[in-house]
Amino acid sequence: MNHSARTTDSLATSKLPTYRLFLIAIALLVALSSGCSQLRLPAIDPSGACLFSPLPTTTSIALPGSGGEGCGCFSCLAGLKSCVTNHLRSKPGIGFPTPAFVDPVDPPACPTPGTQSIAAGQSNEPCVPSAPCAGSCATGPRAVLLGAETDPNCKCSLPDRGKRGCILLSPMKIVAPVGGEVVLLSGVCGNDGYLQMNEKLEWMLTPDSVGTFIQVGDDEPGVIGRLAGSSVRPEKKDPSYAIGITSTKKTLITRGNTNPNDDVRLEKGQTWITLSSPSEGVSHVTVLAPESECWDQRKSTATIYWVDATAQFPGAQIVPAGTTVDLTTRVTRSEKTLPASGWKVRYEILQPELATFAGTGGSAVTEVIVDDSGNATAQLVPVPGTSGTTAVNMQVIRPGGKTDNMPTLPLGNGQTFVTWSSPKLELRAGAPAVASYDVPYQVVANVRNPGNQPATNVRVDLQTPPGTKIIRADSFARVVPNGVTWDLGILPPQTQLDLFVELASQSPVELSFQARGDGLASEDSVRVDVFRRSLGLAVAAVEDRVEAGQAVTFNIDVTNNGDRPMTNAYVTATGDSSIIHESGGVMVRDNKDGPLQPGETWRKKVVFTPTQSGRRCVRVEAFADGGQRAAQEACALVINPIPLTPNLTATIDGKSQVATGDPTLIRAQIVNEGRGEARNVTFNMVFDPQLQLIAATEGANERAIGQRIITWNVPSIAPGQQVLLEGQFTTISPSPRSRVSISAESAEGARANDEFVFEIIGPGQTVQPPRGPSLPPVGTSPEIPGGAAPEPLRGNPDLRRTDPLPSQPGPSPETARTGRLVTSVFGRDNPVRVNAPIRYSIRVTNDSNQRDGQVGIQFALPNGVRMERLVPQTSPELSDYRFDSGVVSLPYIPNLEPGQSEDFELVLSSNQPQTFDLNVAVRSLNTPNGFVTTETTTVTP
Repeated sequence: MNHSARTTDSLATSKLPTYRLFLIAIALLVALSSGCSQLRLPAIDPSGACLFSPLPTTTSIALPGSGGEGCGCFSCLAGLKSCVTNHLRSKPGIGFPTPAFVDPVDPPACPTPGTQSIAAGQSNEPCVPSAPCAGSCATGPRAVLLGAETDPNCKCSLPDRGKRGCILLSPMKIVAPVGGEVVLLSGVCGNDGYLQMNEKLEWMLTPDSVGTFIQVGDDEPGVIGRLAGSSVRPEKKDPSYAIGITSTKKTLITRGNTNPNDDVRLEKGQTWITLSSPSEGVSHVTVLAPESECWDQRKSTATIYWVDATAQFPGAQIVPAGTTVDLTTRVTRSEKTLPASGWKVRYEILQPELATFAGTGGSAVTEVIVDDSGNATAQLVPVPGTSGTTAVNMQVIRPGGKTDNMPTLPLGNGQTFVTWSSPKLELRAGAPAVASYDVPYQVVANVRNPGNQPATNVRVDLQTPPGTKIIRADSFARVVPNGVTWDLGILPPQTQLDLFVELASQSPVELSFQARGDGLASEDSVRVDVFRRSLGLAVAAVEDRVEAGQAVTFNIDVTNNGDRPMTNAYVTATGDSSIIHESGGVMVRDNKDGPLQPGETWRKKVVFTPTQSGRRCVRVEAFADGGQRAAQEACALVINPIPLTPNLTATIDGKSQVATGDPTLIRAQIVNEGRGEARNVTFNMVFDPQLQLIAATEGANERAIGQRIITWNVPSIAPGQQVLLEGQFTTISPSPRSRVSISAESAEGARANDEFVFEIIGPGQTVQPPRGPSLPPVGTSPEIPGGAAPEPLRGNPDLRRTDPLPSQPGPSPETARTGRLVTSVFGRDNPVRVNAPIRYSIRVTNDSNQRDGQVGIQFALPNGVRMERLVPQTSPELSDYRFDSGVVSLPYIPNLEPGQSEDFELVLSSNQPQTFDLNVAVRSLNTPNGFVTTETTTVTP
């Protein structure tokens, strides 16, 4: 414990410990031997705010030697040191060690009170850091100053640590019922502003107080906590005195129930005490922090007013409009048996526009004395002609008295509601702001009773102006030539009805509705502007079929078909993300210069560019003053650009008959009939063993001549270009069918092949004269006999079957073809989210050695699935499809050569999570029964 804390303890203790007496004696001895002329001590504070007055107010004490016979402050001790030093210096080899630091300058002489003031800029505030305290102690010194601490020039001589804490107490004032138990909390603030733990507090109940202490808080620390903390433990000494210790841990005081709202929560550094009183009166509880050094803040007092009273407030009432209402509050004492006579009840009306208190001259506030029966009654008088609900606040007030020393106390509060009910009638009308000339429009009237009583004999009338026709009205309405009447009779409270009527007008009209009942009336009106539609609009796309990326021009014609000029005419053209205006946006607007005269047509053009294939539309709207408006949509079919792919064709020919040993020339011609360049084309000419190569076209590669194959490599063949290849052969032996074939393949996958069969005649046979060129082998006609179009694929196979169907195998190499039509369906997005694009690649291949034709492709859309687009990849002319009853039919593929394929890109979307099968059915002339290829797709949320 520091110096200042020990001093505080000495003031609070009746007997001083021996060691403290010893320290004080040494301090007095030093002071007396110093010979100082004056010794200053703190002066008593006459105001009582603090125990001592702040500096520089002091009390001076004359000491022996103060008449000048001494040697000044500390001079005697200084002379003693000088004598001893001189004596030691006279002895060789003996002396005090040389100090490491220079001796500090002697402090100035003690000033004489009244003759010497504190130097300017100097403060008498001690250097001890502390939290601020309220009151005079915030700037004053500690309670007791000793020794050199009395010198104002020695401002830093106080201990470097101390407790200048303020005591906290809560609550400071409270009203409690007799027999209840009040909890008080207290704690001490330290230098850092936080509550201090293990601090001793004393609880005292003044002698004039009622009630007793019940229990004092104890956080029950363990053995180590007791050794490390205060040795004093909380204890209730008697009913009016107790000792508490601020806790070292959080505490929760409950009421013994499960309601957390009435619990008392304590933090570290707080302590608590409870008290109760069986009778009315006042309790003054003082809490004291004996070790606090801020004397005017080391104690605090709480006041508890114990009141014996029970209040029963009136309940809510609903009465007819105009009825006075009595509100009675019953206030009793002593277990609800004795009336609290003389107490007051304060009534306040929160909606003074509805009622006042009787006998107050129209006031909304009154105070009523509790009579001998314990009742306090106030009478509410409603304002004539009003109805509604008002809240009334009530407060019980205990008057102060001279005998019980208690002030006037506001106690319990209550609230009740009083409702004066009556019927009301409200009417609202609604209609479109603008209607077309002589075109029916609907008018609505909403009539309601927001009151609390039924409205009787209710009737609603609508008068129609000339030129307005009544088309029809509600079934219970009565229609007359110039208006409509609804006889509603009784309209219950809190009820509303919607009344409808359909009219047609040839000029702007003002429609007025009137609602009436017994003593009630309401009306409302609505205006409708009428105009003739005179604005004509025509929109057309100049190009109805374009490729994606090509601009589409739309012609717009806006015509005034009326007999009056139209002002402020303008048009807007709006596309979407798949077709944008040439300016880069999706919408463009253009205003007409000047009015649009009657019969005039305003012509303009807009250019949009589609970015995706499909049916792409632009919506055009025309506007003019007077509510004139017209809208129309124009569309164009957008297809993907035709790919620039090569298409190779090959023919090979020679003499049909050759004699053995004669040379023969075989000539092959390859043509690129496609739109794209064929790159890195490889040609192979294969001949039978009866032939022997003599020479070939320049560039021939004869590395595989042992396998009877001649190879050429051509870097590029432009569209329309042809390549001629020749081989000079010698016939070795006769053969009725000797064959030479040619095949070509480009890096892009374009292929072509042909073969030539001729006869080699042996010795003694005659060579027949040459004949015409060989015709290609007879293949299947691309058309159905009779010229009739093929029937739609239906029934076989079933497109809506749900059982899994085996997928067809993919196309085979030319050397091992399956001899059938092959379909492959590949889902590129699986799984996919709801409303996201689902992309499929569909390929149909003639995997046979015969030509096929009239290939039909169909598929059904599962439930919740929508087709976004279908784009042919190899033949753009196959983009027109047919949609019928949920089944999509692609255009027939007229011819499909051996090994030829047709590719399609299909995009779907699903509006719900599901797993569905896409069943693609295909049939052709060579496969009349058809087959189904299935692809399963999962759609996630």
